[in-house]
Amino acid sequence: MASTGEGLRERRRVQTQREIHVAALRLAQEHGFDKVTVDMISAEAGVSPRTFFNYFPTKEAAVLVAPPGELPEPLVAEFVERGAAHPRDVLTDVTRLLVRDLADNPPQRVEMHAVFELSHRHPALLAGLLARFDGFQRSIADAVGQRLGQPAEEEVPVLIAALALAAVRTGLERWAREESAGDEDDSPVPHVERSAELLRTLLTP
Repeated sequence: MASTGEGLRERRRVQTQREIHVAALRLAQEHGFDKVTVDMISAEAGVSPRTFFNYFPTKEAAVLVAPPGELPEPLVAEFVERGAAHPRDVLTDVTRLLVRDLADNPPQRVEMHAVFELSHRHPALLAGLLARFDGFQRSIADAVGQRLGQPAEEEVPVLIAALALAAVRTGLERWAREESAGDEDDSPVPHVERSAELLRTLLTP
């Protein structure tokens, strides 16, 4: 069990990472991403450039921290333990897994909207965003491969991961672009579930 001191340090680490991200996003919106420097972000977040680089390797990474990274290990273990099944059923299960992760770790609509908008205007950010989604897709393919007893790079795990992530990304983008009603409990989950249901409908014989 982690000590109280370790828990406080972890919370502080998460808080500092978020403060840097918010500062980077705000400055990119106000000044344009190309004009923002690491020194500007560090000053805005109240940290030194050295501290900035302890959290992010580049200013692109600081802006793009919001999109998904990797699936939580407990959820992956639960998914894998369900055993082999028809690929269509595995696709349904992995999509539900992604929805659960979004429900447990919901992004903020305003931030996701800003990330998508900035990425469409700046090639470096778009490349970084696509790289993050590509890395997340490999994480999904790995889980699917474990479930099916196949290497993650085999055709079926790769295709299932790509389809599941397409549903998530479509739902996230639609949610991020809609105007928020100001509800603190606002969540992308209904939008992602709608995309996933449409995907299942399209794939059902």
